[in-house]
Amino acid sequence: MRGHIINILLAGALLLPSVARAQDGAETPAVSIAYNAALVSDYRFRGISYTTRHPAVQVGADLTTRSGWFLGTWWTNVSDYGTSNLEIDLYGGYGGSVAGFDYSATLYTYVYPGGVNTDYYELQGTIARTIGPVTSTLTLAYTPNQWNTDRDNLYVALGSDVALGQLPLTVSFSVGRENGSYDHKWDWSAGLTYKLDALDLSATYVDSNYKGALEAGKNARAGVVLSAKASF
Repeated sequence: MRGHIINILLAGALLLPSVARAQDGAETPAVSIAYNAALVSDYRFRGISYTTRHPAVQVGADLTTRSGWFLGTWWTNVSDYGTSNLEIDLYGGYGGSVAGFDYSATLYTYVYPGGVNTDYYELQGTIARTIGPVTSTLTLAYTPNQWNTDRDNLYVALGSDVALGQLPLTVSFSVGRENGSYDHKWDWSAGLTYKLDALDLSATYVDSNYKGALEAGKNARAGVVLSAKASF
């Protein structure tokens, strides 16, 4: 159903000039903006390739506020999806921490310019906890019945990132289950990321149990995704 991530550039956003003094004496901006750009060998979303196992160029921007509210946008090329070859994700929500847990609630809108009955929205929530070198995240994503589907969709995933001591390496694992658009689909992945300053280089094995007919089934087969992502 969907064609990351992920992440229209922020326009008309009002940037507050005031800053607050953090406990350590450093100045914390009321609003900050971060950007990212990536080149990937295959754009995979929940185990399915949306570039027919071909490369993608992806860019994004995130605006965050000191109070916890955030906005973001993310762009990527996709294979023909309802006559569209571009996906634009727009999202906004709120995040914070309580009792050692980090949480977020986000409304995503997926836009495919020029597509026919392709755009849709999704509600997503996450809860994360870090214990030592391990950060685990539970994600729940709910898509109500809309114009491009005939039923609700629920996706539940659990992922973990494990920092390897003092090395700039992180091992990641994830498993997810989706029911609605895909009946009882499972996907899983395992990857390794090397951080070099603002550049993340990664290799991830991705697979699923989806055996759909024709091209959809082919795009769900196992594969290795290589990625180079810069954040600034």
